[in-house]
Amino acid sequence: MSRTMGRVAAVAVASTAVLVGAASAAWAAKAQTVKVTINDDGCPAKLSIKAGPTTFKVTNSGSGGVSEFEVLKGDHIIGEVENIAPGLNGEFSLTLKAGTYTTNCPGGSKHSKGKLIVAGTAATKLDTKQQAAVDQYRAYLVDQSTQLVAATKAFTDAVDAGNVDLAKQLYPTARVFYERIEPVAETFGNLDPEIDARQGDVPDKQWGGFHKIEQALWVDGSTSGLDPNVTKELDAHVAQLANLVHDVELQPAAIANGAVELLNEVSSSKITGEEERYSRTDLVDFEANVQGSQAAFDAVKPLLAGKNAALASDIDARFAAVNTALDPYRRGTAFVAYTELTPDDTKALSQVIDALAEPLSEVAKQIVSA
Repeated sequence: MSRTMGRVAAVAVASTAVLVGAASAAWAAKAQTVKVTINDDGCPAKLSIKAGPTTFKVTNSGSGGVSEFEVLKGDHIIGEVENIAPGLNGEFSLTLKAGTYTTNCPGGSKHSKGKLIVAGTAATKLDTKQQAAVDQYRAYLVDQSTQLVAATKAFTDAVDAGNVDLAKQLYPTARVFYERIEPVAETFGNLDPEIDARQGDVPDKQWGGFHKIEQALWVDGSTSGLDPNVTKELDAHVAQLANLVHDVELQPAAIANGAVELLNEVSSSKITGEEERYSRTDLVDFEANVQGSQAAFDAVKPLLAGKNAALASDIDARFAAVNTALDPYRRGTAFVAYTELTPDDTKALSQVIDALAEPLSEVAKQIVSA
């Protein structure tokens, strides 16, 4: 999960996450509120709640050693808040069916993990509009991941052939398709770091994927020192991802939350230029992230429009504003190198993305409860 691995948000925003097993009746119900306190010890050892829509309000009473609270089903994170500094609060909403879940507070000295017991009954069938939102977004994931497989193979073929110039040309093209589907990166499990980890995100012996090759191309200027397994594994991992998106569990509020989390990452950590450290093609990623977030919002927008049409219109306008803010840096079908941006440029981009993320953060909460 690369978003929690070396990609720390700069501010604690109220974020909404989602997932698993919502009933049509549950979606219409008012969300229950669960107050959670994290500290240097970690998470509460045990929480017991009722099934259905739930808003977790998280407060940090520690010194800062622990700043994150996650809810997991098996190995997958289904809801989280990050970078909750001491004295600050954060929240997220999710709809849960009955069962046992794990809570996780990375860095906790006594109990970094806890247990979440959810009791009660809740049907899992989405209504027609909810299912339509999921179907629309899944079709987008399938399309983008299919193109990712083809673009990555063209890229790795150039790398294997030692054609550095062609590989550099094809690198950002392949990256676009991955960056567009990042709103649901948490559902990819280990595939995300295997494809997209940067140096330092994982132990050096485990580091592979796009950015390992990026370093060879732009720093070494040669592919001769690359282990040939790096390209083979990258091709295999994106193929696995393309298969995964056909069946991965999706629900509308999770889709909306993923869009917000990605934009928060763009405006806080990616804005520093840490994503494409060697190629400096960061603005290609920025645009792709915005495009992917907009596709996620477009899928769930009909669910929001009936409750808050003004919010839906506001978010549309703010997406347009972000695209306008990127226009000065376009050069044909590409962008200027990130090193050409001034601090004022990056500040302005961060601000316009934050202005979009703020109203977008309200969407999941509004479609998960009355």
